[in-house]
Amino acid sequence: MKTLNIAHRGFTKNYPDNTIESFSAAIKLGVDGIECDVHETADNRFIIFHDGEIEGRRISEMSLADINQVRLRRQYKIPLLEETLELCHKQVLLNLEIKLVYSLDRLLDKIKAVMTPDDLLVSSFQSTLITKLADMAPDFRRGILTSFPPKDPLKLMSLTRAQVMLPMFSSTNMALVDRLHHRELSLIVWKCNSTEELRSALSWEVDGIITDNPDSLLIELRRQ
Repeated sequence: MKTLNIAHRGFTKNYPDNTIESFSAAIKLGVDGIECDVHETADNRFIIFHDGEIEGRRISEMSLADINQVRLRRQYKIPLLEETLELCHKQVLLNLEIKLVYSLDRLLDKIKAVMTPDDLLVSSFQSTLITKLADMAPDFRRGILTSFPPKDPLKLMSLTRAQVMLPMFSSTNMALVDRLHHRELSLIVWKCNSTEELRSALSWEVDGIITDNPDSLLIELRRQ
């Protein structure tokens, strides 16, 4: 089994995270996937950005025209969902984390217009949202994000109907990986960056690693 190398918000050593430039750099590097975050604007457009605010304003209260005036590091544009989908389509897996979205049906329509189920993993910390996705988009792979070790991981997966658990590396161990694999469920770790962390995760045979250092992970994968 190959562990997927997933670039956290793109390859961010030379570019701001969650930009087309960082995504393109990650693809050029040769990653298997890209992780990014989606928010909905006041006029029901979808942008790729991590935080809930831009320059002190809530994204949910900003129009796309407002956001298009912003330049990260005075140079880089905040990308639309559609631009990101088109870039990643048929090139890499896109792990799309849903942040604050009100029009879930509209978001899914945008995704379905470009991506196939094999292209995508939709994830969120919001368990109710992942459960809703199981009904609205059963063909797409769904992942539940966790910051802390779940008390009953199998119950969490059953309740949310997720196929993938995405725990923080520090909350993960080989026993959890084996437990999920035994039930034919997948596990992808995040916040896994140092060489020691990458080697540990690989030794556990996790299904994927979301990392700020996809170049380092490439080296470790070649050594296996």
